[in-house]
Amino acid sequence: MAKPLEISLLRTFVLLVEQRSVTRVARMLFRTQPAISLQIKRLEDAAGRPLFETDLRHLRLTPQGETLLPYARAVLKMHDEAQMKLASEEIDGRVTLGCPDLYAAYLLPETLASFRRAYPRVEVSVRCSLSRQIAADMDAGLVDVAIATRMPGVGPKTGDATRLRSERLVWLGAVDGEAHRRSPMPLAMLPEGNLYRDLALAALNEAGVGWRIACQSESIAGLQAMALADAAVVVLSASVHADGLARLPPDAGLPELPEVDIMLWRRTHGLSQAAEHFARHIELGVSSADADGAENAGDASRGEAAE
Repeated sequence: MAKPLEISLLRTFVLLVEQRSVTRVARMLFRTQPAISLQIKRLEDAAGRPLFETDLRHLRLTPQGETLLPYARAVLKMHDEAQMKLASEEIDGRVTLGCPDLYAAYLLPETLASFRRAYPRVEVSVRCSLSRQIAADMDAGLVDVAIATRMPGVGPKTGDATRLRSERLVWLGAVDGEAHRRSPMPLAMLPEGNLYRDLALAALNEAGVGWRIACQSESIAGLQAMALADAAVVVLSASVHADGLARLPPDAGLPELPEVDIMLWRRTHGLSQAAEHFARHIELGVSSADADGAENAGDASRGEAAE
């Protein structure tokens, strides 16, 4: 009879694929690096197949590991949802969430609504700001949990980071609009220091496309209004769907944009039980299992170096 695939071992396996670092996973699970390696060995023994090629220094999934990954994610999701549901009636308190305006508008509504239904005794407050300010707010104790964009050198000193999913950036304009054909092309952008803005302008400069900033706003509503009026082109994540806006086609002559990582930050110390449950609820609600499975398996298969 086949050996059972233990929940704790599956969690370590999925975290290794997502974090691509034995060091980070050991820190997240409060274990030593040899203990993490031993857990993977136990899971491989139970599976009867090697899950990573060669060793854990270069996290390259075997075909069997790629097969197991979506099942492991599905099992963990059902397990965690069951645990949260059983505990939800006992949890109360207050939680402050930090997130950029874009994510508040397009990622959170459904997740916040489902959390409120599951945890009616928990009060959630939201602080909208750019990722750099959110990191500072968490360090100042003003934010418990945050959704932010991964940016070089930006992150809370007092928090842990977990990747939720990757998002492709896309050019958007008014349906049947002409803004992208104007020269220089008018842009509606977030303020300086925003990763979407930096990546978009770098891509335009490299492609030799002329541009000008027609609107700068910290609010997604301001950017969207300019685009809907056909007064500017905006850069948003591919999952954003707004009536009246359409993704500009390849023949528009604009360069392809890269992906960005959406991260979950949570305070390392003093996090309440309510905030822990809220953070886990966000992981389950915001993470896209199908997209993550393909992306993370691909990352591991390319063998990105682990710490």
